[in-house]
Amino acid sequence: MSNNNLINISDFPKHIFWNYKVDSNLDEEIVIENVLLYGDIDDYKTLDKIVSRNSLIKVVTELEKKGKNLKRINFIKKILL
Repeated sequence: MSNNNLINISDFPKHIFWNYKVDSNLDEEIVIENVLLYGDIDDYKTLDKIVSRNSLIKVVTELEKKGKNLKRINFIKKILL
């Protein structure tokens, strides 16, 4: 996963990015993945304002291919996307 778009994570709760400094700038795909896997609905709404729908779909597709967190991925696909 690599993308040139960096996102500052200070708008998200610390538990989503527990291993980074609170004001870090991270790759867009890392931010999307962490928020989708560890965030709640409000975090998703914040993310939705920052990134494009295509970026969200791309990361969800990649997560689905990994075969982990399938219940959460299914929820994201059916309810949030």
